[in-house]
Amino acid sequence: MLVQTLCLAVLVASLAAGPGRAQSMRESSPELNADTAAAAAPFETLELSARLARLGTERADPWLLATAARLRLSIPVPVRTAQASVPDRGADEAVDGVQAQTWPQTAMAWLDEADTLADGDPQVLAFIASIRALGYKGRQGGPVVSLARLAGGQTHVFQEHFAPGRPAVVYVEGDGDAPLAVTVRAGKGMICQAAGPGDVKLCTWTSREPGEYRVEVRNLGAAANRYAYGTN
Repeated sequence: MLVQTLCLAVLVASLAAGPGRAQSMRESSPELNADTAAAAAPFETLELSARLARLGTERADPWLLATAARLRLSIPVPVRTAQASVPDRGADEAVDGVQAQTWPQTAMAWLDEADTLADGDPQVLAFIASIRALGYKGRQGGPVVSLARLAGGQTHVFQEHFAPGRPAVVYVEGDGDAPLAVTVRAGKGMICQAAGPGDVKLCTWTSREPGEYRVEVRNLGAAANRYAYGTN
């Protein structure tokens, strides 16, 4: 058990410093102050947990899935109401109803998958049970995000307002069916972009001026992707 836990810790550390993560940081605005870094921290943990869960599913490894759930359940994330941001009516594909899902629900789904993959292994089952017993450590009810379904090759556009001088974070987590890209614009300028492989994307910056920001979520693949969208 101890060896397994140490191995998972090494894996998590390597994922945090992996190529995909380095690319995301390079694509985000370099002008990040301490407040912005702090605001991004819980979303970075969400990003890491999502990547770890994808790897767990790919390798059919219940330890990885359970560890991903443990990460996700351990952090408070700012609450995002589902009605707060809806794609423009001009978007290529409309949202199939404004719906919501809590991050803890996602973690519990990973634990259910881990239960199945454990195949009765008492050590794995005990680890999963200990995580279920933790419960969610964030705000009561869990943070809520917008859910949308984006067809292949299409784009959704969100209009956001961020106060000047304050941290700004946009996080997108897809269902794994197609790669996604996120671009944030203000006026004619590009503020932040995350367009590397995969469909887990994080953009962080410090807002300079008041006004409207245009957030574009693009599906770079052929298949539809049902994704979660959240900001701070």
